[in-house]
Amino acid sequence: MNLKRSALIGLGAVALLTGAFLVFLRPPVDPFDPVAWDPGPPAKIPRVTPAAGVASLGTLPGPEDLAVDASGWIYTGLLDGRVVRLRPGGRPEPFAEVGGRPLGLAFDARGHLLVANHGVGLQSVAPDGAVTLLTDQAGGEPIRFANDLAVAADGTVYFSDSNSRLNNSTLPGSAFSVYDFLEGRPRGRLLRYDPSTRTTTVLAGDLYFPNGIVVTDDQRALLVVESTRYRVTRHSLTDGTTTTFLDRLPGIGDGFTRLPDGRLLLAVYDRVPLLDERILPNTWTRRLAARLPASLLADEDDPIAGSILVIGPGGRIERSLSGLDPAPANVVPYEQGWLLGSLQGRELRTMPAVS
Repeated sequence: MNLKRSALIGLGAVALLTGAFLVFLRPPVDPFDPVAWDPGPPAKIPRVTPAAGVASLGTLPGPEDLAVDASGWIYTGLLDGRVVRLRPGGRPEPFAEVGGRPLGLAFDARGHLLVANHGVGLQSVAPDGAVTLLTDQAGGEPIRFANDLAVAADGTVYFSDSNSRLNNSTLPGSAFSVYDFLEGRPRGRLLRYDPSTRTTTVLAGDLYFPNGIVVTDDQRALLVVESTRYRVTRHSLTDGTTTTFLDRLPGIGDGFTRLPDGRLLLAVYDRVPLLDERILPNTWTRRLAARLPASLLADEDDPIAGSILVIGPGGRIERSLSGLDPAPANVVPYEQGWLLGSLQGRELRTMPAVS
């Protein structure tokens, strides 16, 4: 009887402390109104092998995405708002100061480098390094989180705006994406920029942290990674419908690439079991986690590991190349191999292409 009474008293004390913690310690994001979601187990992958032959091309602060021009120069955007270029074995040289946090990179038909710049919008950089802001608003709202982009055959630029509320200006550091995950609300958009009319259109809203994006081979649809839902969504450009292309990913998807043979490469961060099993399925655990120190949620000095998913044109994961530490943010073909970007890591890497 005494043991039972003691246990009840202990549970009451825990409940009281938890309630006080929730009431008196406000999260950095306020209001914070989380929605519970149970991600369940990831889909099974038929073949998982360690990534092999990975080598460093040099140390750079956060070379997130990469683009290669017609002359073989490799371009990457850095944490400090610079875009640099280099050749394997050579030293990086300055190319442009774009400000913000340059994320997605791609060349257009004129040879101008397009930049999806977090906190800035969509930019174009001429071959001489001159920077032009193409757009920073869509649907009457600012583009707060331009993330990744893809250029269609007709020159149209499609890009993701991951969160209409949070970015590194409203919440410094990298924790803003974690709070997006913890709140679990669809605050992202899929956007289209028409270079002929210089207009920006909202194609889809209510997306869960839309990130990597590719145009399908027939140019009739877009495939968009919804990072915080562990899935890839297909948006039809003919009728505007949105359907699930690939679900229950084994990780948090980031950069997305379509290879000439129709296969897809998706860079993913490893899932965190504590997050999936204990935090995301309940609103109260989400509220507790949101009140923890930001350094516990996103340690910029200790990036998470990840892998590369090789996906067939029909949406079936064929294999996973695992054990990449830090996780790749993007995978870009280069000569006979692949280039690996890194959101928080300090190395630009390369590895042999996998058939």
